[in-house]
Amino acid sequence: MKRNKILIAMMVIAVLCTGVLFAGGQQDAAPAADTTSSDAPAQVKVAMLMSGPINDGGWNTSAYEGLTRLRDELGFEIAYTEMVPQSQQKSILRNYAQRGYDLVIGHGFEFGDSIMEVAPEFPDVKFYQVGGEVQADNVGSGVFGLGELSYLAGKLSAKFTKTNKIGFIGAMEIPTTLAEIDMLRETIAEVNPKASFTVAYTGSWTDVNKGKEAALAQIANGVDVIVAIGDACDVGAIQAAKERGAYVIGWSGDFNSLAPDIVLTSMVQSVPDMILMQGKMLKEGNWKGMSKVWGIADGVEYPGTWSKVVPAELKDEVMADFEAMKAGTLHKRVN
Repeated sequence: MKRNKILIAMMVIAVLCTGVLFAGGQQDAAPAADTTSSDAPAQVKVAMLMSGPINDGGWNTSAYEGLTRLRDELGFEIAYTEMVPQSQQKSILRNYAQRGYDLVIGHGFEFGDSIMEVAPEFPDVKFYQVGGEVQADNVGSGVFGLGELSYLAGKLSAKFTKTNKIGFIGAMEIPTTLAEIDMLRETIAEVNPKASFTVAYTGSWTDVNKGKEAALAQIANGVDVIVAIGDACDVGAIQAAKERGAYVIGWSGDFNSLAPDIVLTSMVQSVPDMILMQGKMLKEGNWKGMSKVWGIADGVEYPGTWSKVVPAELKDEVMADFEAMKAGTLHKRVN
């Protein structure tokens, strides 16, 4: 957890200080030190494509952490391309396959179609989609359980709000986000019938300013708790909440370190653990083309660091629901 906080803080500082993000940035990350003999098996090579920057503090930062864990813990050679536009997905996938990478990962729902088109051209290369449900002999995928974390976030926001106005800021109107919104709306209405729920989209996973603008607009209308699923846009929402005295529930990464008194908690989806599991199966020779839903019971989804501003009894109530989901006695998953 500490490592995740430090990485997020460093990455987000880079976003805010540079103010410039380069599209299609391709990097061959430094491989682990070579301690093998000349007759040892060739080093496993893994590449990743991301539609956003590795320093967004959330979805893509966590993917990059997972990639570096393959290098540091398993000795793999790694490479990545960030800020991949949809028009370049297939050419970049092909490029990595042609260069002899054993596993090529598309990080996000948006890579599914491109992976399914390119994969048959390279039957000896394995492809994996994080956040999707594609499958073939050489294609696997993993999607996080939908509904569980949004139920917890909905209950927390509904009981914490003082104005009875809760906001949601998302990047894109995609199926996974819509499923989480549905559970948020349902839970808020059930827990606090007096509360309203406002939804806004920024249209970008990378624009911090758009996240801030959307949050400021909601706060101006009385919203005092915002649930944010927008990668770098979450950073903007946190900035706005910090300036105007509102609160944020983060998503994907653990955002508490950015504003401990503003970020109530974060609904963490541990992409690093999902990616590391793929690497271990690849190394052990038992990787298979399959699609799997990863949820709270698998240990990859959980509330992150809690702010001290959350009353102890409310935190305990939310965590009790989390433990019930983990034990299989409370069912809120919708996929």
